[in-house]
Amino acid sequence: MRAAFALCVAFSGCSMLESAPAVVKEVVAEAPCKVSLPLRPAFPADELNGDEDIFTIGKTLWADRLARRAYGLQLETEIKGCAELAP
Repeated sequence: MRAAFALCVAFSGCSMLESAPAVVKEVVAEAPCKVSLPLRPAFPADELNGDEDIFTIGKTLWADRLARRAYGLQLETEIKGCAELAP
């Protein structure tokens, strides 16, 4: 009996309804979007000179891919931030 009561009390908190988020409408002054582009990094594949073994080339190309993906994400974030400000 006590175990059933304890379970009811424990699970009663899960059934509570969450309150809806408040929506605040406020006029925001329009300003031109000033994007600060991130500096283009030196990509690892740019350092290859052609006499490396296949394993070094593979590791370097994988690192290059990750670096380019990160750089692209930075650029995309800046563009999306500017686009969200546009009317």
